[in-house]
Amino acid sequence: MTYDLSFRATASTLDVAGIALSPSEAHGLLTGLVCAGHVDDEEVFSALGDPGDFPELGRYVDALRTQLTQGLAGGELDFAPLLPGEEQSAPQQSRALTQWCSGFIAGYYFRGENRRQGCSEAVGEALDDMAALADASGTVGEADLSELVEYLRVAVQLIYEETSDAV
Repeated sequence: MTYDLSFRATASTLDVAGIALSPSEAHGLLTGLVCAGHVDDEEVFSALGDPGDFPELGRYVDALRTQLTQGLAGGELDFAPLLPGEEQSAPQQSRALTQWCSGFIAGYYFRGENRRQGCSEAVGEALDDMAALADASGTVGEADLSELVEYLRVAVQLIYEETSDAV
């Protein structure tokens, strides 16, 4: 079965499942988990807040996880953070970007592990940048938002290639 993995479809799936995360934060969380090598269902559902018996969410998460893993493992920069489209205002897009970064950091450091040990300086800086973006409270303009999204695409690819147990 093919799943619609768009921002709107993700919002709907999370809402029906009772998951109190935004689509961007949930996507960031799953991306962080994948980069840290946490890809089994138990850990993913624990990180999402364990919605209980909701098989549709499980199938949806599997499809999203597969898309993430394939995009990152290919090394072709096919990855992109899940953010609302341009029909949303710049402040809404900025807020989603900070939520995505917050989710990524939470997923990457899930279970409190020190995932930075042995990482390159570039990976450490990328993680620091994402943590700073997660704490940002302002909004950015459209051009800056595009640059930040492109930076995140490259940073996540770098982190995945260097730290994922799947590589």
